[in-house]
Amino acid sequence: MKFHTLVLEGDQKAEKKKEHLPVYTKQEYLRRKWREDRPPLRNRSFYLCRMIEEALKGVTLDGSGKITVCAHRDGLVPGREKYICDQKFHVSIYYLEQAEIRQIEEADKDTEPMVVLGILRNALLDIARRNQCPENTVEKIRRAFEEIVSSRFVREERIDKLTKRSQSTGLTAHVYRVLSAEVGEGWYLKITDRKGNIFSQEMIGGGIRYVDRLNSRLYAKAEWRGNTFVLLERFGREVFSISVPYLDVNTPGDRQKTAVKRV
Repeated sequence: MKFHTLVLEGDQKAEKKKEHLPVYTKQEYLRRKWREDRPPLRNRSFYLCRMIEEALKGVTLDGSGKITVCAHRDGLVPGREKYICDQKFHVSIYYLEQAEIRQIEEADKDTEPMVVLGILRNALLDIARRNQCPENTVEKIRRAFEEIVSSRFVREERIDKLTKRSQSTGLTAHVYRVLSAEVGEGWYLKITDRKGNIFSQEMIGGGIRYVDRLNSRLYAKAEWRGNTFVLLERFGREVFSISVPYLDVNTPGDRQKTAVKRV
């Protein structure tokens, strides 16, 4: 089975535990405040895992579709294997060393992305080595992580299967997904006319999100219904819609506000 899902799982008990350390400087206060308010590690690493999945799409590592990298303080103990691959269910678990877990815990907001990415890189390369993957697979892993660093940990892409053109108005709805630390997984819609001029731009959803809407098929299909663009989940339920008044199409200089519905 080809690799398709990566999860970095933190230690839930440790993450819920509050630190009570003395604060002497503003910098120390801000650091402690960030550590107390930050989301769980699984959420903080969500966008990086999605970026890695996209970069390694179609790659076979150990026959598992899902690999969970565990940053549990009591995960790697004497008698427990560091790496477990279940060939029956096609899932793998990889336990981090305590030194690696400390690196994540001690990283600040600015350094954490690079620290986490480096640890995930080493984990996947180790899995590839243990399974004697061919050199081209190993090289693809290395290149994938280099490209993520070069992108400054942001991936923005148009989702072609959700991009649709209206036969009646000639407008095209382009759907984009953004992966970053700031939004987790963010989505936005850009509607253009026949000449490519931007007619309207709207966010789909809001706030920081940690849901893989593409692979979970929460955003599975798209279609135009008259002058309304609609996103549907896998069972056909409407999850987002935006109506473009016909007046806007005919007279771009006198646009009205579009009506947006989000679920």
